[in-house]
Amino acid sequence: MLDGAEDQFRLARIQTFNWGTFSNVFDFPIPKEGYLFVGPSGSGKSTILDAHAALMTPPKWVDFNVAAREAERHGRDRSVMTYLRGAWAQQTGESGEYVSQYLRSGTTWSAIAETYRNDQGRIVVLAQVLWVKGNSTAQTDARKIYLTLERAFDIQELEFFAKNEFDVRRFKHDLPDAKVHPEFSGYQERFRRLLGIDNERALRLLHKTQSAKNLGDLNVFLRDFMLDEPETFDIAASLVNEFGELNEAHQEVVAARKQIETLKPARDEYLEMEKGTFDLNGLLAIQAAIDQYKEHQRKVLLESRLAEVTVDHKGSVEETRRLTEMVANELERLTDLQRQKLDMGAGILDRLKQDIKLAEDEKPNRITRREQADKACKLMGWTVPNDVIAFVQCTEAAKERVMKARDFKADIEHRKDALKDEHRIAKDEFGNAVAEVKALERQKSSLPAKLVALREQMARDLSIPEEKLPFVGELIEVKSDALEWQGAIERVLGGFARSILVDDKHSSAVSTYVNERNIGQRLVYFRVLPQTGARSPGPNSLVRKLNVGADTFGDWVREELKTHFDFECAQTLQAFRNAQRAVTREGQIKHNTMRHEKNDRYSVNDRSQWVLGFDNKAKLALYKEMAVGLASQISKLDQKIGKVREEEDLQHMQMLHCQTLSNLTWNDVDVASLVTRIHDLTARLEEELAARPDLAELDKRIKAQEDVHTAAVSKKNGEHVRGLDFKRTIDRIEAQLTDLARLWPTSDRPPAFAEQISARYLATNKDLTLENLDQVTNLVERSLNVELRSLESHLTDLRNAIVQRFVEFNRLWPALSGGLDATLASADDYFGKLQRLEKDNLPAYEERFFSLLREQSDQNLTLLATKLDQERSAIRVRMELVNESLSTAPFNSGTHLVIETSDKALEDVKHFRASLRESLSHSFSTDRELAEERFKALAALVKRLASQESAEKNWRNLVLDVRQHVEFVARELDQDDLEIEVYRSGAGKSGGQRQKLAATCLAAALRYQLGGQDRSLPSYSTVVLDEAFDKADAEFTAMAMNIFKTFGFQMIVATPLKSVMTLEPFIGGACFVHIKDRKKSAVIPIEYDSDSHRLKLSHDISHAEETSIT
Repeated sequence: MLDGAEDQFRLARIQTFNWGTFSNVFDFPIPKEGYLFVGPSGSGKSTILDAHAALMTPPKWVDFNVAAREAERHGRDRSVMTYLRGAWAQQTGESGEYVSQYLRSGTTWSAIAETYRNDQGRIVVLAQVLWVKGNSTAQTDARKIYLTLERAFDIQELEFFAKNEFDVRRFKHDLPDAKVHPEFSGYQERFRRLLGIDNERALRLLHKTQSAKNLGDLNVFLRDFMLDEPETFDIAASLVNEFGELNEAHQEVVAARKQIETLKPARDEYLEMEKGTFDLNGLLAIQAAIDQYKEHQRKVLLESRLAEVTVDHKGSVEETRRLTEMVANELERLTDLQRQKLDMGAGILDRLKQDIKLAEDEKPNRITRREQADKACKLMGWTVPNDVIAFVQCTEAAKERVMKARDFKADIEHRKDALKDEHRIAKDEFGNAVAEVKALERQKSSLPAKLVALREQMARDLSIPEEKLPFVGELIEVKSDALEWQGAIERVLGGFARSILVDDKHSSAVSTYVNERNIGQRLVYFRVLPQTGARSPGPNSLVRKLNVGADTFGDWVREELKTHFDFECAQTLQAFRNAQRAVTREGQIKHNTMRHEKNDRYSVNDRSQWVLGFDNKAKLALYKEMAVGLASQISKLDQKIGKVREEEDLQHMQMLHCQTLSNLTWNDVDVASLVTRIHDLTARLEEELAARPDLAELDKRIKAQEDVHTAAVSKKNGEHVRGLDFKRTIDRIEAQLTDLARLWPTSDRPPAFAEQISARYLATNKDLTLENLDQVTNLVERSLNVELRSLESHLTDLRNAIVQRFVEFNRLWPALSGGLDATLASADDYFGKLQRLEKDNLPAYEERFFSLLREQSDQNLTLLATKLDQERSAIRVRMELVNESLSTAPFNSGTHLVIETSDKALEDVKHFRASLRESLSHSFSTDRELAEERFKALAALVKRLASQESAEKNWRNLVLDVRQHVEFVARELDQDDLEIEVYRSGAGKSGGQRQKLAATCLAAALRYQLGGQDRSLPSYSTVVLDEAFDKADAEFTAMAMNIFKTFGFQMIVATPLKSVMTLEPFIGGACFVHIKDRKKSAVIPIEYDSDSHRLKLSHDISHAEETSIT
């Protein structure tokens, strides 16, 4: 016996209850040497082995009946639910879909159990209980629990569970020594510990072993089942997780730098703003001092001007005194000449000259008044008077006309007002006519526009079609042979025709609508209800002269007319008197024997008041004709009013001229007598001058002296005026100085900033005078204002820029801003933060960033790079261990397998390792730019490693899974280690060769996973094969079984009957599995001869496979 054989756990018993097509309890005793499940395809062999898979394989990996599906990857047809329900076939349902057929419906339960023993007497039982309530077939509704025991166990001990309605709590009472596990994770941890299975990967390999012939790519097999997932994934995960801290540190550095970049310009701008504010205050001080400087300069200029004018005034006073004496001398000479002339009789000549002058002065006035009188007479149509009597008659007539002016005006006003009233009425009627035309053109009805508008608004508000709210007049028209009665009929039906008809179903809404608002006019509406037939009207009845429209309301209107408007149309008054109810053509209505009515507020034949008719063509034409007539009438009235106004203007002008005439006398207009007087006076003057010839010479001397005197007076007056001007100038300057001293007490001294202001005045390039002082000052102030506005604008821009940077700071870092208001008042607080950022925070953040960057680069990246190399070496070491196992097991006669590894040229892996080196480069440098480059490289690497995109996840698996960086090749060597053949995966090989390769690799893999290096034999030794040798020859089958036996495994094999003879030596018992009616599996134990290592097959069993149904 090999070392460790007594510690090996071997399968000793399989029990099922209602598992698949195995109904009720089945108990399979399993010899320690191994066991065969023999039977035809479809009998249920795989069902028993799937019970083993359900107990031993994590649900995430379990794949039922995989051997029967060969290399299929899809279409799994078996599940826990199909085994629980006992699915045995699929049939076409009534709707054409496939429906599974089940052995067990309703609430049901199943159980499976395996018992393991070792030669030291230890027992381990694994069990699983499944149940479903109701008729559900959904996989999610299948409930299950897992059990582990360390004693012998019979599956019938579980009956209590179903009897207690699957109450899991009953296990503590009815099966207290069982460990109950609701989840497979806890269950497998316990049974792995009990059975000595080191890792979960061994369970997957054991499950894969069930379908060893389905081993595909050798590389995939060795990577997935021989090698553990490398630790590079955990290191990469740590790198990704820890990168968050590094990224946070980097973000802190970036944020601090950005915060400094945000606030530092604000500080520079603030300093510039303070300097600008200082400059602004200086300019404002200069601006404030300009007025004082101007007034000081004004005082200096005024005092200078005053001194100049005072000298000029004194000179003028002396000159005036001298010229006054000269005037007195010239006047004395003129007086002597005039006295001499009087002595020679010149008085009469002066009188004649004075009279001639007065007459000549009067002459233009009389001519003007004469022309006014002539114009007035001509306008009045009178003859212009040429003598006093005619003139007096004319003025008297003018006075009489003035007296009658009021009567004329009153007459004209009366006629004008009458025309205006007539014009206004015509214009109103024209407007109404035009409105009616427009309304009639919009509608078919002859009803008044206001009523139609009311109906339209109500229909819109109530969402009722207008045709469902007709006016009665729209449904009635007078027959063509009774048109002479239309006026009378309109009189009778006027009110009824203007009423709206409302269907009973709309009456509630209409009554509410009308009641809740002021409609602004009179409205009558009828709720239309079914009526009983009225009596038939007489031959001369008004009703007989009407047509009623074929409308839904037509019958109701006919009955209403017969009931209430059956009036006889009386041709004579006698007929009118004899009738019970009647109407005449003139519109007189007889309602009954007592009540008679005639309404002549408008003519009975006034078609504008008619409303009956299916259309409004006639009424539209009538109103158009009325509008044309009214327009012509308005035009004529405009002409008449114009003529009256012309007459009014003429009367006004005539009155004004009559007033002019009435105020004149004959003397005012007698030009002829005045001309005669001037002629007579001129003749007398000439006679007097002829009688005194010496006076002419004397007059010349007097005239010459008058000119000399006048010139002297003029010169003296001019100098006097000049002196007065100087005096006034002096007074004005003194007054200005007084006012200046009062208004500007400080004008006697130069102001502050006088030098700066003086420079600005000089910059204008203008000599300063009193006259241009204000102008130059304005130039200086405008220039200063431009500077001020420019500086203030710049300061405003600076303030806005600073505040905007504060706002941006608060927006980006609200927590750091600490609730500071983004105002200049908080500038010191912001700049304090800036100073702390520059001196404390940023250096600290950068130090932490550099430290973490070095740490992650030196530790995680270095560890990852190192681990990639270590894992590669580990693969080589592990393959050496596997090769040690393979070297002890012959593959063919005199040969064994060796698995070699070679590196694959993968570009992604090459680039990944390059990125690792790049991220590790300059790891000890503190240069900021190099650190940023390293961080970017690391961030890009981490981003790819952390990505959940399918392509990036595939990339991550490729670069981190070192198992994919190598390729496995199986070489068959002879005893001298000479190569016989090379096996690259299973491709290109026959089915038998693939199975042979699979079996050999599986044996080595199982030995490695289950045995490790600490034990010579695996603690758990049971290996299940499902038709693993159906395509292999007997020699290979025996060789493969020998391999498994050599490695110390207990073989449980399901096989068709044809392979039994080859397998018999490697087992200790068997059973024959067959199925009845395609849905009930059954088992026949087969006796085993331990001496000959052969099964005792009966004749029935030997031929059973030929007749079975698959």
